[in-house]
Amino acid sequence: MSKLTDHLNSSSASPGPASSPVRVQELPHRQRKALSRLGSWRRFHRGPRRSAKALLRRLDRYPDAVLVAGCQRSGTTMLTRIIAQSAGFRGLALTCDDELDAALALCGEVDLPLKQRYCFQTTYLNERHAEYAMMGTGHRLVWVLRNPRSVVYSMVHNWRRFALNELYEACGVRLASTPRLRNARWPWPWGPTRLEKACLSYSAKTSQIFEIQKLIPQERVLVVDYDALVDSPHDCLARIFTFIDEPYDPVYAHDVSRMSTGKALQLSAKAKMIIADNTERTYDQCQALIR
Repeated sequence: MSKLTDHLNSSSASPGPASSPVRVQELPHRQRKALSRLGSWRRFHRGPRRSAKALLRRLDRYPDAVLVAGCQRSGTTMLTRIIAQSAGFRGLALTCDDELDAALALCGEVDLPLKQRYCFQTTYLNERHAEYAMMGTGHRLVWVLRNPRSVVYSMVHNWRRFALNELYEACGVRLASTPRLRNARWPWPWGPTRLEKACLSYSAKTSQIFEIQKLIPQERVLVVDYDALVDSPHDCLARIFTFIDEPYDPVYAHDVSRMSTGKALQLSAKAKMIIADNTERTYDQCQALIR
């Protein structure tokens, strides 16, 4: 259990929504069957993602929801959980993955209880990012930007093949400049290396924020830097909670983790050079959105 949840559970006030996430038992039988049928990302990608229906088609059911997105491995899960466990929100515990819970709710496979406020992690949208245009006046999007070395390191060393391939085929391959890089499923040397897939995926996914900003009004999207969040959690979280119109409690900063911040130092000099050549321009351009 997180420090934030401990704090909320031990409060002298009555337990808030954060102490009781939505669980399977609250859903009708038909929707429980949907969870068993679509309860993994592989099944979700074979089902709702391949459908012509919008993945955010039920977003309007949750008119004051907060969406958290950015490139995968950028700290979006941590930030989503901090917001979802705060006093004004209710978390999700339907499957073993709360982002998958969000995906199933937003595409209409399950209906979450109403009269609650939710924070949905939506990094999974990938090639469907134009659907952010479906956001209403009460919705807010927090886009997390993280330095490319840390993200690419995590993709290469901490991600399974399916996840990296899915992101590369959805986003990264669009930046492929040679036939070899476009051979997404071929092993090296006939196809791209995992490092190349991660670099191109980072640049393609991260740069989506420029297109998203053209789809929704400026006051509904906030770009935050993950490294700034880790270095100055109180300042950054206070800004985020002001943006989403919720009171900020300093205890929320206790769940900001620094555990993975130094792993990118283990990259070889060659890997650092490849990452710099393929990602730094995108990262610098996105940094300008924060400044």
